[in-house]
Amino acid sequence: MYLRYPLLFTFCLLMLPRIAHAELSYIGSATIGTGILNAGAVEAFRGKTGKRFTSVQIPGSGIGIEGLIAGDTDLAGVSRPLKPEEKRLGLTSTIIGYDAIAVFVHAKNPVRNVSRKELKGIFTGRITNWQQVGGISAPIAPTTEIHLRKRATGEIFREIVMDGEKYGDFSQVDLPRDQLLQLANAPNGICTASIAFVASLPAKVRKNIKAISVNGIEPSERNVRSGAYPICRPLLLVTKGNPKGDAGAFVRFLLSPEGQRIVGRNFIPIKEKMGR
Repeated sequence: MYLRYPLLFTFCLLMLPRIAHAELSYIGSATIGTGILNAGAVEAFRGKTGKRFTSVQIPGSGIGIEGLIAGDTDLAGVSRPLKPEEKRLGLTSTIIGYDAIAVFVHAKNPVRNVSRKELKGIFTGRITNWQQVGGISAPIAPTTEIHLRKRATGEIFREIVMDGEKYGDFSQVDLPRDQLLQLANAPNGICTASIAFVASLPAKVRKNIKAISVNGIEPSERNVRSGAYPICRPLLLVTKGNPKGDAGAFVRFLLSPEGQRIVGRNFIPIKEKMGR
């Protein structure tokens, strides 16, 4: 029978590998890409479905959105709520977990807590000495993400803490993990990053940095889950329209019990956050 329909038989043979080895791509949040996709989700999804990711790029949430709109990716990772103008373009977000943006200083810094008002003063450049917030007399050396990269951590921090004001003229480092690596060698430094990045750091680096409280509240799992910690954010997977096809299958996987266990390795799963 196959000899009578050689073209049909060849077509079927060509299609079988594509079905068995469907490919996906991700562009966006380093927090989601590092802490969820590359922390087990991509590998587990491939083992369960045979579908793999050809690339996981982590240039930031804003660039992920741009890539999704341009058709350069199946999924965008965004670690902030979607903006109204993004929703008007037909983008759909699915919350897969929650995260805390922690404030980090060097381990030898005696400061253990700052208020939201003090944080705003530090990152706008109006507070310039640690003595002004209960520390020793030493210049404060903030580090931020590269503003033009449109990373969500910086945008959320500006919205929640700085009331939308601009950052001062400080050192800018692209990846949040690299900010923490730099902080380990900067006794007067301060930066903000997802609390999840700490687990990926070498032990020597972890010993040289610490997360401090904001308004007297630590960025602990309990405080994030309850909403007490003031700098929290949702973690989103974003698609054009409703999630469908292989992208939809991956979204559903991350919402499944197995997927939520992977999310829970570094973040707060959605069901825990909702108190279920």
